[in-house]
Amino acid sequence: VAYKHLPESPGELGPPICVYMGRLTPRQNISDEVREKGPVRGSVVGGSALVEPNVTSKAYPADIIAAEPTEWLEWDYDDLQRIIDAPGWRAVQASFYHMLYLELLGTLDRDRASKKTAEAQLDATKTKVVPENKGPPSTKQLAQLCLFVAVPFFGFGFADNAIMIVCGDFIDAQFGVMFGLTTMASAGLGNWLSDTIGLGLGDVIERTAGKMGLSNGNLSPAQERMQPAKLTTLAGKLIGITLGCFAGMVPLLFLKPAKVEIPNEDLEVYESTFMPYGVSTNAFVHLMKQAARRRQPSGHVMVKGGVPFPKVILLLRGEAIAIKVGEDASEVPSLDGTGDPTHKYLGRLEGDEPSSSPALGNICSHGSVVNGTAISNPTRVEQDYPSDVIAETQVEYLEWEYKDLMQIMKDDASIQASIVSLLFHEMVSYVSTNNPAQRSRVYKVLMMAVLADGKVDESERRLLNKYRESHRISEQEHLSVLEELEWTEAGWRRGWMHPENFSEQEMATENPTFQEAALELEKVHVALGQILKNLRPDAPKPAVQ
Repeated sequence: VAYKHLPESPGELGPPICVYMGRLTPRQNISDEVREKGPVRGSVVGGSALVEPNVTSKAYPADIIAAEPTEWLEWDYDDLQRIIDAPGWRAVQASFYHMLYLELLGTLDRDRASKKTAEAQLDATKTKVVPENKGPPSTKQLAQLCLFVAVPFFGFGFADNAIMIVCGDFIDAQFGVMFGLTTMASAGLGNWLSDTIGLGLGDVIERTAGKMGLSNGNLSPAQERMQPAKLTTLAGKLIGITLGCFAGMVPLLFLKPAKVEIPNEDLEVYESTFMPYGVSTNAFVHLMKQAARRRQPSGHVMVKGGVPFPKVILLLRGEAIAIKVGEDASEVPSLDGTGDPTHKYLGRLEGDEPSSSPALGNICSHGSVVNGTAISNPTRVEQDYPSDVIAETQVEYLEWEYKDLMQIMKDDASIQASIVSLLFHEMVSYVSTNNPAQRSRVYKVLMMAVLADGKVDESERRLLNKYRESHRISEQEHLSVLEELEWTEAGWRRGWMHPENFSEQEMATENPTFQEAALELEKVHVALGQILKNLRPDAPKPAVQ
């Protein structure tokens, strides 16, 4: 008899695994006591090593104990393998493999027969006719029936609720904002997925419950039709599904809120300004919690000039004008003409709609961010704000404390990108073709950077000519800038005004080398970056490419 080897208990035998029968012993001579130890596996011990040589390097898994007086032949594995593999001993090889093959077939047949016998016994147990009992079921029978019915329904309730919660939360977090789904709509889709998956889990749950060995209390058909049995069945279903649904809510203990609702009044701000830069809904809601939304009538002073202003404003709707404060900063300029507006601010959500006041049509716009300069230059917060910002129409705007906004931008790169991009685009709009005075100013600063070394080469002239063409700088404006910088048209074309700035070799050379032209062009690019950075007080630091 082969007993399972127990390494942790060398002196004890494990459970019996199988029985080996002598090759020359008739099968009917095996005692019943030995038969009960396990299935018969033939007469060759260790025969698998002839087919799989790697088995010899592993520990033998069983202890072979003689159940009665035995007689056997024993070979060393290497000797037997050498004899079997010898060219002149193929008959011996064939006889050994034939014996192993027959014993394998016999083992498979016996295992198959054993399984069929066990199945037949199980079927006989299931189909066993319960004696007809027409008396009322006992309390024990009803308790068994209730448990028998409740367990499968517990599995259904648990799976249905758990899957619905997990799937609904995922749909709400990933697709809620994208497709405008409400929480209830996401829950409905999660329930659909739960029911779909439940169709496949139904058989699994029923089979698992059946393997638990539960019974309906061996009720007879007559007893199952009785009112107590029907009420017990209904109670079992209700108890099972109720406990299962409550247990299926366990995922709520581990789920973290991945989506927050954005109020309708903030949704347009999110979609137009922050969503294109990957700002999550959580980050946007946090940003809006730090902001104060204000609605003010025309004439309201949004920013008092002449004193520090430690806040940043994003104008959403309406128009506001900036009036430079005079020496007496305590006086607020009125809108009746006592102060001239220097620039205006337009609502971010109103786009490029024309100004409601014809008098403001020719005033340049500084975008929709008030005190945006402080974002790139923190020292501006401590300085007096140079202008009064007054509502020209009814306005709606968001107002952040400067420190709070900077902390949010530091914590979330996507919010920082969206706000800096907003400032940059407003700066580009500020120097667009709608601001001729500013174009001339930029052209003059560019010219100063190019002429700082007292000479100009062909690459620098091409760069400035390209700027003139794209920004429509007239010839008269060009000559006026040259005159302000004490240059003449002839000197501009020649490339220098003062010969002392050149060596004889430089003056004899008409055109600079390619390397010199590249260095000069790089210098102009750097200068352009400085110009864009200092273009106006509320401009961010641009990235010069």
